[in-house]
Amino acid sequence: MAGPAEALAPVHLPATASWRRGIFIALFMVSGFAGIIYESIWTHYLKLFLGHAAYAQALVLAIFMGGMAVGAWFVSGTSWRWHNLLRAYAVVELVIGLLGMGFHPAFEAVRSWSFDTLLPLLETPAAVQAGKWGMATLLILPQSVLLGMTFPLMAGGIVRMRPDASGESLAVLYFCNSLGAAAGILASGFLLIAWVGLPGTILTAAVINILLALCVWLLADDAGSSPAKRPAAIDAGAEARDGGELVLLCLLVAFATGAASFFYEMAWIRMLSLVLGASTHAFELMLSAFILGLSLGSLWIRRRIDAIADPIRFLG
Repeated sequence: MAGPAEALAPVHLPATASWRRGIFIALFMVSGFAGIIYESIWTHYLKLFLGHAAYAQALVLAIFMGGMAVGAWFVSGTSWRWHNLLRAYAVVELVIGLLGMGFHPAFEAVRSWSFDTLLPLLETPAAVQAGKWGMATLLILPQSVLLGMTFPLMAGGIVRMRPDASGESLAVLYFCNSLGAAAGILASGFLLIAWVGLPGTILTAAVINILLALCVWLLADDAGSSPAKRPAAIDAGAEARDGGELVLLCLLVAFATGAASFFYEMAWIRMLSLVLGASTHAFELMLSAFILGLSLGSLWIRRRIDAIADPIRFLG
C-alpha cells in the first residue's frame, strides 16, 4: 500500500500525452480569441438595431454572460454521460462556427422584418423597445449558450487526461483562454473591423471556430475519454447532501462576485468614455483589461492552487 509521500508524488505523463495536452491548451487559447470577437462585434451590430451604444453594450454583456452560464450549467449536469468530452467540444465549436457564418445574413433579415413588420404593429414606445430587445436577444443567445459549453467540456477533457493536477489544469486553461480573449477583443476592435468590416470580422471568428473543431476532433481520439459512469457524489445521495451548505455558500459567493464584476464593467465603460470620447473603444479597452486581469490571476494561482490547504478560506 502506498504511503502518504508516494500518494502525493506527482504523476509524470508520457511525452506524447503531455504534448497533446499542451496542444489542446494552445487551441483553447485560440478559442478564446475567436469567442470574444463575437461579444465585441455583437455590440456593433446591436447598436445599429437598438439605436444606442450603451443599450447594446449592456444587453450583450448580460446575454453573453447569462447564455454562457446556461451552457456551463447544462454541461455540468450531463457531461458525465459523455464518453469523449473533447470530441463533444469539437462538435460545439463547429456549431458555433456555422452560426457565426450565418449571423450577418440573419441579422439583416431580422432587422428588415422587425422594422417593416413587427415594430409598426406595436402601439407604445415601451412595446417597441421590448420588441427590439427581444429580437436582439434571440440573435445572440444561441451562440452564447454554446460558448458557455466550451470551457467545461475542454476542462473536463483535460482533467481526465491528468486527474492528479485538476486545479493546475483548470487554472492554466483559464489563463490561456482569457489571454487569447484579451488579444481577440483588441484585434477585433482596432484591426479587423477596419480591415474587413463587421461581416468579415465575424466571418473570421467563424472560420477559426470551424478550424478549431477540425483540429480537436482529429487529435482527440481517446484523449479525455472515460467510460460513462455516474459520479459517486450523485450516487451517494445522503453523503452528497452533507456538504450541501458549503456548496450553497460557494454558489452564492460566485453569484455575488459575478454581479459585482458586472457593476465594475459597466461603471468602467462609462468612466473610460469620458476620457476617450468613444463608448465603443471604451468597451473594448475595458473588456480587454478586465479579461487580462482574470488571465494574470489564473497564472499566479495555477502553481499554488493544488497546495492550498483550505481553498475556501483562501478565497475569502
